[in-house]
Amino acid sequence: MTKYREQVITLNNVRIWTAIQGNGIPLVLCHGGPGGYDYLHSVAGMIDDLCRVVRYDQRGSGRSEMKGPYNVDTFVEDLESLRRKLGFNEWIVCGHSWGAALALTYTIKCIPRVKALIYISGTGIDPNWKEGYHRNREALLTPEELEKFRQLEKNRRYRRSINSIA
Repeated sequence: MTKYREQVITLNNVRIWTAIQGNGIPLVLCHGGPGGYDYLHSVAGMIDDLCRVVRYDQRGSGRSEMKGPYNVDTFVEDLESLRRKLGFNEWIVCGHSWGAALALTYTIKCIPRVKALIYISGTGIDPNWKEGYHRNREALLTPEELEKFRQLEKNRRYRRSINSIA
């Protein structure tokens, strides 16, 4: 794995941690969360011989400043500001989970700047995605399993433990 260069840069009045490594076509990794941040470090090491990999902690995550607002438009603006600040005409945008939804939204809004989109385990950008998820989940369960699951969801300790990892 190539050594990476860390720096904190200011984007839209927020200090954002970044790391850049490798050479070639620029590729930005958008982490999931919001909140989870540097788990894509090993991915960067696997592809830095093919492209110039940019990792960053989104505002409010990891080593970046905890400063709102926290909404999709702001995260898209931060991503576009990062591209401009780094001087890239275009780049590949790769996102995982929440980062995939961010990458997709960014691509729709900034398509001339996106060479390619890599979308990993995202939920899409439809705000009603959870309804479909719950319908599909319930269709896979027997009536008995569904009842047990609903009882479990009512349990406060269960909800707290799920929310702490989700």
